[in-house]
Amino acid sequence: MEKIKPMLARDGGEVKNDPNLLFESKYDGARALAFVNGSSVRLQARSGSDKTATFPELEFQTKLPAILDGEIVSASGLSFQDGIQTRVNTQRDVSLRAKAFPARMMVFDVLEIDGKSVESMPLLARKDLLTQILVPTSNVELAPWTDDGETLFATAKAQQLEGIVGKHKLGKYLRDRREWIKFKCWQLGTFMAVGYTAGTGWRTSTFGALVLSDAKGNYAGEVGTGFNDETISDLTRMFSPGVCPFRHEPEPATWIKPFAIRVRYLEFTNDRVLRFPSFKGVV
Repeated sequence: MEKIKPMLARDGGEVKNDPNLLFESKYDGARALAFVNGSSVRLQARSGSDKTATFPELEFQTKLPAILDGEIVSASGLSFQDGIQTRVNTQRDVSLRAKAFPARMMVFDVLEIDGKSVESMPLLARKDLLTQILVPTSNVELAPWTDDGETLFATAKAQQLEGIVGKHKLGKYLRDRREWIKFKCWQLGTFMAVGYTAGTGWRTSTFGALVLSDAKGNYAGEVGTGFNDETISDLTRMFSPGVCPFRHEPEPATWIKPFAIRVRYLEFTNDRVLRFPSFKGVV
């Protein structure tokens, strides 16, 4: 059974329109390849594992056998952590999970049609072939794209989405290569450090992460990256005994008197916990 390592993206800098690039939304989900042959469908995760039985509700329909590349996302608009992640790593209660956390797949590329590879064709040609062979269903659709990456990025940022991806219009499909360019909508905010978790490894004698609360005093998760030896030493000297500010203790921690810090993050989960936070300094 063939296992394919999909094409990947590398981090980019500032988003600028380029006549050589097209731009798509960066979907917050699980990457998947779909091997479609009539009513026979096999789903492969980026890791190579078989996820066919994990998402039985996805309805694929193509006019010819094809290998499709795309992202499985929440059909309800939930973040990956609140939606799809609850499904990808378990085979228990699949039908119940499919009803509680329904999925859809955004298809953005094609690798093979009717047994013939199209990976060496330019991206725009592959996109055109996709429109010809993919029959949209209630939960499998063609991912839209645009030439105007600047506007797409501004929209993504305003809607607090993950970001966008730039792709060379004439680019080949290169397996396991980071040729696409991802632009993430990082945000910067002020949060209160109210506690810290135990450190491990080289930080055993200091702390692991700072426990955070938002402006309304709600638990906002923890930040465990962005520190160096100097900032760890400075922060440790700021710690003084405090009490848990939350009604229920969210995690084992040593509670301290609150102080404000700046945190870079991607977005909030539906539970109002920061995704991919990084420490950026004391306010």
